[in-house]
Amino acid sequence: MGSNTLSPQERRSSFATVLVAEAAERAGFYGVDAILLLFMVQQLGITDLRADLMVGAFAAMTYATPLLGGWIGDCLYGPRWTAIFGTFLLSAGYALLACTMTSRSFFEPALALVATGNGLFKPNAAQLVRRLYERYPLKRDSAFTLYYMAANVGSALSMFLIPWVRNTFDPLLAFSLCVAGPACALFILLTQTGTLSDLGILTKQSVSLKRATAFGTGSVILCILSVTFILYSTSLARLAVFSCLTLVFILWATLYRRATPSERLSLVTLGIMLIQSIAFYCFYQQMQTSLTLFALTNVDGTFRILGHRIFNFSAAQFQALDPLFIILLSSPMARIYNVLSRRNRDVSLPTKFAIGFGFVVVAFFIWWGGIHLAAGNLTSAWFMAGGYLALAIAEVLIGGLGLAIVAKYAPASLNGIMVGAYYLTVGAGMYLGSEIASKVSSTAMSQAVQRQHYENLFGILCLCALALALLTLFLAQQLNRMEKRISGKNVSNAKI
Repeated sequence: MGSNTLSPQERRSSFATVLVAEAAERAGFYGVDAILLLFMVQQLGITDLRADLMVGAFAAMTYATPLLGGWIGDCLYGPRWTAIFGTFLLSAGYALLACTMTSRSFFEPALALVATGNGLFKPNAAQLVRRLYERYPLKRDSAFTLYYMAANVGSALSMFLIPWVRNTFDPLLAFSLCVAGPACALFILLTQTGTLSDLGILTKQSVSLKRATAFGTGSVILCILSVTFILYSTSLARLAVFSCLTLVFILWATLYRRATPSERLSLVTLGIMLIQSIAFYCFYQQMQTSLTLFALTNVDGTFRILGHRIFNFSAAQFQALDPLFIILLSSPMARIYNVLSRRNRDVSLPTKFAIGFGFVVVAFFIWWGGIHLAAGNLTSAWFMAGGYLALAIAEVLIGGLGLAIVAKYAPASLNGIMVGAYYLTVGAGMYLGSEIASKVSSTAMSQAVQRQHYENLFGILCLCALALALLTLFLAQQLNRMEKRISGKNVSNAKI
């Protein structure tokens, strides 16, 4: 039974299965993500500059490997079994990170396991959502928004809990708890798949089980070894990021050359929006890098109302505000999309991106203003929260709809690979964002000098975001006009 023959109840049940698996897996991943930078700086003794660049390299590899995972899901194992394989590698990677407390030599191989496991899981979980809603385009944006919200449910819980465990007990227990996330996702996908089981082990009858196993296993092992080697060298990581971007461009150009005129418009739109995605994640990566280190030394983590203490955040826990706000925003946004679609007044994806960049401007203006108004004192936690709220709105509009862009504009036969290409652009943006953050990361600076550097950084990023917001708004208008013209021609041809 294919996904096109599912009843509404079966589709909802299958969708819920994917959402729960995604939430569980992301809980483990973002638990590690929340404490990784501070663990490197405080436990492993890595300098701020080196830690920023290494976190960026890890992010780049984490989001480059979905290109491999998408290919394996499309051509070898199918999305369900590739995602299962990914959760197994993630569990192994987190367990090995826990062992880093006894031996520093485990660190890079553990991160390589995590990056590769993420690459297998992420594009194929998204592919399951696409298959469930491929015949329901009006529900696609809301489905992917809820899918994105599920990821943030898991990440919000873990980003509050795991930093607290690390600070209260030790990193060993924190990393060990992260293993539970992908382990639960593995159990769910193996035992609760229901109507997902028909998506199969092999997607092409011409590929034998033996050959698929050999190709897939060999590719994954080679990927783990390559990522381990890359993480030892920041210059090699930089080369790998730009090589992967070149590969995506070659893939896009090949598809464009073979496409029909109407398909070319879709590919042009997809290409422009992938570039915009790279730009957005440069800003997004500041949460894990410059904003976390800024919060460590220059932010008063106590939230107060009228002088009364309400609660306190550690530097790492501020990152949890992003998924928390996304949880609160995603469901209302999905309902708004559905209402607008029913009234034929939905805003186009390029326009949603342009609006999202407007909120990026607001976020960095708030952070810049918070430092400026502090006048040499610690910045209030409320300014940090306000900036995170604005950036979360931007993320719902840009990051939350990135997969919807691929589902709408990419060729259906290559959707898994193009999802991988999308995640690669996310990783490239994060790496470039870490490069930007590294320019102000130095433990040798005094606190006052650091504060001034962060104020300058956030001010420059605010102005850059403003320029991008205006550019994306202009591009959105042009793309919308082009799409209307193509649609009008298609309607005329259909009447003839």
